[in-house]
Amino acid sequence: MREYDYIVVGAGSAGCAVAGRLAEAGHSILLLEAGGRDHNPFIHIPLGYSLLYANPAVNWCYTSAPEPHLNGRRLFQPRGKVLGGTGAINGMIYMRGQPEDFDGWAKSGCAGWGWDDVLPYFRSCEDQERGPDAFHGVGGPVAVSDIRTRHRLGEAFHAASEKLGVPRNNDFNGARQEGTGYVQTTTKNGRRWSTAAGYLRGRAKRNIDLRLHALVQRVDLEGKRAIGVTWREKAGQHSARARREIILSGGTFNSPQLLQVSGIGPGPLLQAHGIETRHDLPGVGENLQDHFGIGAEYRSTVKSTVNDLYNNKLKGGLQLLRWLLFRTGPFADNGNYSNTFIRSGPEVGRPDMMVTFMAWCTDEQLTPRPFPGFTILAEHMRPNSRGHVRLTGPSPSHPPEIRFNFFADEADKRAALAGLKFARRIAATAPMADCVDHELSPGKEVQSDEDLLAYCRQNGLSLLHPVGTCKMGIDDSAVVDPRLKVRGIDRLRVADASIMPRIVTGNTNAAAIMIGEKAAAILLEDLKGTV
Repeated sequence: MREYDYIVVGAGSAGCAVAGRLAEAGHSILLLEAGGRDHNPFIHIPLGYSLLYANPAVNWCYTSAPEPHLNGRRLFQPRGKVLGGTGAINGMIYMRGQPEDFDGWAKSGCAGWGWDDVLPYFRSCEDQERGPDAFHGVGGPVAVSDIRTRHRLGEAFHAASEKLGVPRNNDFNGARQEGTGYVQTTTKNGRRWSTAAGYLRGRAKRNIDLRLHALVQRVDLEGKRAIGVTWREKAGQHSARARREIILSGGTFNSPQLLQVSGIGPGPLLQAHGIETRHDLPGVGENLQDHFGIGAEYRSTVKSTVNDLYNNKLKGGLQLLRWLLFRTGPFADNGNYSNTFIRSGPEVGRPDMMVTFMAWCTDEQLTPRPFPGFTILAEHMRPNSRGHVRLTGPSPSHPPEIRFNFFADEADKRAALAGLKFARRIAATAPMADCVDHELSPGKEVQSDEDLLAYCRQNGLSLLHPVGTCKMGIDDSAVVDPRLKVRGIDRLRVADASIMPRIVTGNTNAAAIMIGEKAAAILLEDLKGTV
């Protein structure tokens, strides 16, 4: 049985950061990833991610349990099953959240996770195209770039937002988040740039034993101490031991699932599936949070949408050729150009709604409709509703039960309504109004709060930003402590978006990378303390 200094489970956004930084420091790392190589060409073409949305070759293609407050609908949940994890198939938007998000973590007992504590790790991971400043760094493993094309509809979206009293903001990761402007993305020279590309190279690569198609079956325990892992790959079942520690970075769905199948979690749940309870930890899989989104769709008078590229093969082919030759044009961007951050009500102290311009309108599987169209998507960023992730069988090959419980909280409903109404106001305000042929959905006949709420229940979606199921904290519901140690188990930590006690106000990939960076620093600090 081989031994390594550290074993990292999951080569996604956080896992690659943890493994890369530990390997840079000279430690031997076993990095296990259930997916394969990131060879699919659409991974590297920024606009190609729509073709990965339901591709089982690179995607777990999970589905939620029936959502009780959304008419019992099941919500599709793409998750990366490939080197780079979900960061290799996502929309690439780089958004950190607000300083108050992280200060809230610290106030809840997560010492060392306030804004001033985490900003150095955001900066150290970043290779910011615009150069360094108080908020940004250069030379790090994560390339962060501007949208390469100023889109006519995006400009109209910004101008309409400004007419409605929203200030222009050129950096949502800078001094303030409130405002309207273009997003930045994790791309480099017109190509996707995942953490696998950034962290698994140079000296780090030499110290990492990367195993692909390796589905971890369990964390191996001796009493209350983690000693290694067992995984299955094409050649059969294998085990390895960690001389120091094991870090789970499987993500919000798979990290709690792996803990549970290893006998760490709520005792009654484990026993119901015939799993011996090695450590009763009730919080494992609880506290699931995600952003809820509801879109207003429009037929466009401007024929420069993603729909036009998809429906006109000549136009689409020429733009793809442009990308292949010059790495420019619409294929170098992600189609989600712009955001407007607002507050859902006068009683809300800081922005809690992200209203996004998307240069397409599609069905639920992201297939563009057969005419020019765009979507203005209202996204509630700080929900109160909580769900769970629970195993459905004793093996990690059984998909977990995922339930968000969207709209369980009345304040979440009010926020969604406010966001949807503001999205429609943007569409009705010049110059955005000049680009609208007519509203496709909800449709002009849907006006009352009751009807709009019914529309939300039937059409609202997960924004695919799940967090929280291995909550960090100091209370009885916490799974890991502020040093990311699994409570009650030695030499086992979790480092991914599942440790967030509360979701951040923005897309979650940037914060997941920061968690990986900080986790590696914590491990190295703790190692120094034991020498």
